[in-house]
Amino acid sequence: MDTYVTIELEGGKDPAEDLRRLEVWLRAEEELAPLVVRRERPADESMGVAYDLLLMVLQETLQATALTLLRALRNHLRNQPGDSLSVTVRAGDVECVLTGRDALTRGELEAMAARIRQTLEN
Repeated sequence: MDTYVTIELEGGKDPAEDLRRLEVWLRAEEELAPLVVRRERPADESMGVAYDLLLMVLQETLQATALTLLRALRNHLRNQPGDSLSVTVRAGDVECVLTGRDALTRGELEAMAARIRQTLEN
Protein backbone atom coordinates (compact mmCIF):
# COMPACT_ATOMS: atom_id res chain seq x y z
CA MET A 1 0.00 0.00 0.00
CA ASP A 2 1.34 3.42 -0.94
CA THR A 3 1.46 6.08 1.76
CA TYR A 4 1.43 9.76 0.85
CA VAL A 5 2.32 13.00 2.61
CA THR A 6 0.37 16.07 1.44
CA ILE A 7 2.26 19.31 0.80
CA GLU A 8 0.35 22.61 0.71
CA LEU A 9 1.49 26.21 0.24
CA GLU A 10 -0.16 29.30 1.70
CA GLY A 11 0.45 33.02 1.75
CA GLY A 12 1.90 33.59 -1.70
CA LYS A 13 0.67 36.12 -4.22
CA ASP A 14 0.39 33.55 -7.03
CA PRO A 15 -0.53 30.15 -5.50
CA ALA A 16 -0.34 28.23 -8.79
CA GLU A 17 3.12 29.61 -9.63
CA ASP A 18 4.35 29.13 -6.05
CA LEU A 19 3.27 25.48 -6.16
CA ARG A 20 4.89 25.00 -9.57
CA ARG A 21 8.19 26.42 -8.28
CA LEU A 22 8.03 24.17 -5.22
CA GLU A 23 7.38 21.14 -7.41
CA VAL A 24 10.41 21.98 -9.58
CA TRP A 25 12.52 22.43 -6.42
CA LEU A 26 11.47 19.07 -4.98
CA ARG A 27 11.98 17.26 -8.28
CA ALA A 28 15.54 18.65 -8.36
CA GLU A 29 16.26 16.68 -5.16
CA GLU A 30 17.58 13.32 -6.35
CA GLU A 31 16.03 11.41 -3.44
CA LEU A 32 12.62 13.07 -3.74
CA ALA A 33 12.18 13.41 -7.52
CA PRO A 34 10.70 9.93 -8.14
CA LEU A 35 8.38 10.30 -5.15
CA VAL A 36 6.68 13.61 -6.05
CA VAL A 37 3.14 13.08 -7.35
CA ARG A 38 0.42 15.47 -8.51
CA ARG A 39 -3.17 14.89 -7.45
CA GLU A 40 -5.68 16.81 -9.51
CA ARG A 41 -8.25 18.75 -7.51
CA PRO A 42 -11.96 18.65 -8.33
CA ALA A 43 -12.97 21.80 -10.21
CA ASP A 44 -15.05 23.09 -7.28
CA GLU A 45 -12.02 22.88 -4.92
CA SER A 46 -9.29 24.26 -7.16
CA MET A 47 -9.45 27.97 -6.16
CA GLY A 48 -6.77 28.87 -8.72
CA VAL A 49 -4.62 25.80 -8.04
CA ALA A 50 -5.50 22.76 -10.12
CA TYR A 51 -3.56 20.16 -8.13
CA ASP A 52 -2.01 19.19 -4.80
CA LEU A 53 1.53 17.93 -4.37
CA LEU A 54 1.93 14.58 -2.69
CA LEU A 55 5.06 12.72 -1.73
CA MET A 56 4.94 8.94 -1.84
CA VAL A 57 6.62 7.53 1.26
CA LEU A 58 8.06 4.03 1.37
CA GLN A 59 8.10 2.32 4.77
CA GLU A 60 11.74 1.27 4.55
CA THR A 61 12.96 4.84 3.98
CA LEU A 62 10.35 6.71 6.00
CA GLN A 63 12.61 8.65 8.39
CA ALA A 64 15.20 9.59 5.75
CA THR A 65 12.55 10.65 3.24
CA ALA A 66 10.68 12.78 5.78
CA LEU A 67 13.91 14.51 6.85
CA THR A 68 14.99 15.11 3.24
CA LEU A 69 11.55 16.55 2.45
CA LEU A 70 11.57 18.90 5.44
CA ARG A 71 15.09 20.14 4.66
CA ALA A 72 14.16 20.71 1.00
CA LEU A 73 11.04 22.64 2.01
CA ARG A 74 12.98 24.77 4.52
CA ASN A 75 15.64 25.57 1.90
CA HIS A 76 12.99 26.37 -0.73
CA LEU A 77 11.26 28.82 1.62
CA ARG A 78 14.57 30.50 2.47
CA ASN A 79 15.13 31.14 -1.24
CA GLN A 80 11.77 32.83 -1.83
CA PRO A 81 11.34 36.61 -1.72
CA GLY A 82 9.45 37.93 1.29
CA ASP A 83 8.43 35.90 4.28
CA SER A 84 4.68 35.38 3.88
CA LEU A 85 4.89 31.94 2.24
CA SER A 86 4.37 28.86 4.40
CA VAL A 87 4.33 25.14 3.65
CA THR A 88 2.14 22.66 5.49
CA VAL A 89 3.06 18.98 5.46
CA ARG A 90 0.23 16.63 6.45
CA ALA A 91 0.84 12.99 7.30
CA GLY A 92 -2.06 11.24 8.98
CA ASP A 93 -3.02 13.39 11.96
CA VAL A 94 0.35 15.20 12.09
CA GLU A 95 0.66 18.65 10.59
CA CYS A 96 4.02 20.44 10.30
CA VAL A 97 4.07 24.08 9.20
CA LEU A 98 7.28 25.70 7.96
CA THR A 99 7.81 29.34 7.02
CA GLY A 100 10.69 31.26 5.48
CA ARG A 101 11.20 32.96 8.85
CA ASP A 102 11.86 29.66 10.66
CA ALA A 103 15.43 29.09 11.80
CA LEU A 104 14.95 25.38 12.40
CA THR A 105 17.94 23.36 13.54
CA ARG A 106 18.76 19.90 12.24
CA GLY A 107 17.51 18.52 15.57
CA GLU A 108 14.15 20.27 15.19
CA LEU A 109 13.79 18.97 11.64
CA GLU A 110 14.69 15.46 12.84
CA ALA A 111 12.02 15.70 15.56
CA MET A 112 9.41 16.73 12.96
CA ALA A 113 10.51 13.87 10.70
CA ALA A 114 10.20 11.44 13.63
CA ARG A 115 6.62 12.62 14.27
CA ILE A 116 5.76 12.01 10.61
CA ARG A 117 7.41 8.58 10.71
CA GLN A 118 5.58 7.54 13.90
CA THR A 119 2.23 8.59 12.47
CA LEU A 120 2.73 6.75 9.20
CA GLU A 121 4.03 3.59 10.88
CA ASN A 122 0.83 3.25 12.91
